[in-house]
Amino acid sequence: MGRCPTVLLGLFLLAMPAWGQPLDLSRLDALKTHRTTSRRFAVVGPRTLDNLEAGRWAETVVGRVEDLLGLPIPFRYREIRIVIRPSASVTGTVSAAVCGPLALTQRVEAGCLVQRLVVPSADCLPEEPVRVAFCRLLLEGFFPSSRPTPERPAAQPVAVPRWLSVGLARNLTRMQREADARAVLDAWQVGRVAPLAEWLVKDPQTWDRLTDGPVAGVWMAWLLEAPLGQARMRWLFDHLNQREAVSVDDAASELVHVASRADMEVAWDAWIMRQKRKVFRPGTVPPAAVERFAAELLLYPGGFGIPLASGIERGDGFVALVAQREADWIDGFCRTKLAALRVLAVGRGRAFHRAVDGYAEFLDALARNKRPDRLRELLGAAEIEMQQLKAAVRTPAPDPMNEAEHDDKGAENIGG
Repeated sequence: MGRCPTVLLGLFLLAMPAWGQPLDLSRLDALKTHRTTSRRFAVVGPRTLDNLEAGRWAETVVGRVEDLLGLPIPFRYREIRIVIRPSASVTGTVSAAVCGPLALTQRVEAGCLVQRLVVPSADCLPEEPVRVAFCRLLLEGFFPSSRPTPERPAAQPVAVPRWLSVGLARNLTRMQREADARAVLDAWQVGRVAPLAEWLVKDPQTWDRLTDGPVAGVWMAWLLEAPLGQARMRWLFDHLNQREAVSVDDAASELVHVASRADMEVAWDAWIMRQKRKVFRPGTVPPAAVERFAAELLLYPGGFGIPLASGIERGDGFVALVAQREADWIDGFCRTKLAALRVLAVGRGRAFHRAVDGYAEFLDALARNKRPDRLRELLGAAEIEMQQLKAAVRTPAPDPMNEAEHDDKGAENIGG
């Protein structure tokens, strides 16, 4: 199997654009490099824990992408490198940046396709722009014609449609899929969803993330649906590997399997209408969501940056973190755990958000090493909100018409 040569990752930062901000080059020796166990990803940044979390994030995302596509993502003759820019706390000269724009570079180095994703901060990893950019790199290096070989050393990555990378990124989590389905269904019911044939040829530069993003997610969810999803993806990747654009007629005949554009629009409308039975009502909280929330409040050494020798016992609650407030891993843990809780809250009701906000306030105070009594006070308030959330979730008899469509049975509207 072709492997990319190991290089000094820190050195290439000298050639990267500074994004209009000064970068203290005298501190580059403080940057650290982490390679994931699969050797598919390398992460370089100022903090070891951030690098480890970024590597774990990358491996998790690629695993989900492979599950969705039903196809393995090849890494022969290529490597993806994630660069976390030094923050002001490291260099003293680079201020914290928002999570976009992102720097993407792809070029052949020593017979290997090296794809780089530069993010402004480790806090940006859970954000949609980073997921979309990462999926784009995964996809553009997927094709055999993208990767160099001894016979074709100057290969260039295949450009993929924006709806493919955005749609795939928005299908990585079930909650995002449900949120997109609700958004598209609501817009469609008031006539604000463009005909699919028009949308497929829309200039990506004119996309509105709040409207076109959900449409891309629902479109890709349709293409990925079993039992034809894997066959559709094989056709799509074979077609793109020939460096051929996907036309509207291609979409109709090869992806939707209908005879005309008009038939494709009818099928598209039918797919959108099916979302009524696939998603829970806006602002509802099913018991399963509360159970997932409760599971996120348990601690496990080795997860979310908690060292194995941290003093945390498997299954401990957040109260065990108070005694660890001065540990060097606490800051990274608080950021990644808060991001995970925020994802759980997408599309849920006010009671769910109040509970998440309570734990967010505790995690923020913990990261800033507040007094133990203040931390216990904040945690106690969060746990009260959690108990009220649990009490508010009732479990009515399941609707047999909807039971086969989703597993959010027993959802109860509690203040959305």
